[in-house]
Amino acid sequence: MPEYIVISIAKAKPEEVAKHRKSHAEYIESLKKQDILGIAGKFSDGRGGVYFLTLESGEDALRIASADPYHSSGVREFTLKEWERKY
Repeated sequence: MPEYIVISIAKAKPEEVAKHRKSHAEYIESLKKQDILGIAGKFSDGRGGVYFLTLESGEDALRIASADPYHSSGVREFTLKEWERKY
């Protein structure tokens, strides 16, 4: 099954992003429970993060990434890339 990387970068000030942190964390946890989230984490500078999804299609990955509260609220923007695991 295809895998996708979601690269999420802050567009808003940290205090604005923080307002959505709890709902984002709950959303990420729901993806883990659905067994579509591989790994997730934040950048050490606090300006964004990355997560990996395993889904049937790019359309599904786009729908999932767009629904992330960070992205749907506009405090972060994302780049979605399909990738091929080698190791």
